[in-house]
Amino acid sequence: MTNTKKTTGKVIATVLALVIALSSLSLIAASSVSALSYGGSAQGNADQKTFVSVIDKTKDMNTTAKAYYFKALGKTKKGYDWTYKTNNDIFTVKCKYDFDAHKYTFKITGKAKGTAKIKLCYKQNDSTWVKVPMTIKVDAQKNITRVA
Repeated sequence: MTNTKKTTGKVIATVLALVIALSSLSLIAASSVSALSYGGSAQGNADQKTFVSVIDKTKDMNTTAKAYYFKALGKTKKGYDWTYKTNNDIFTVKCKYDFDAHKYTFKITGKAKGTAKIKLCYKQNDSTWVKVPMTIKVDAQKNITRVA
């Protein structure tokens, strides 16, 4: 009777080990199939959420970004001077001036959706104003694109 209990125990242990092994293999196979389903094109995965990445900053035209940068050179006796005019107040303009390199760095960021024409003006020297016309678009997420 003792041998029967030992044999039955070994059979049960073997069956359990086999069940566990098969369960693990099926779980791994299901995970592989699930991971493969995320590959392919956006059209192939239309039911999945689509993410649009936006660049933090750009100096390029027709590129959407959180901020548009415009750089220029200029030096006056006082250092620098700048201003701008617009037909639509949907953005902010900030300027950093590097006194050593005599370089303007303008940062334009969106604050409301729309399109605006800008005339950015800065002093190249004591007597010369440079006027840079721009057209910008701001989307609903306040991303900005310089289109002209």
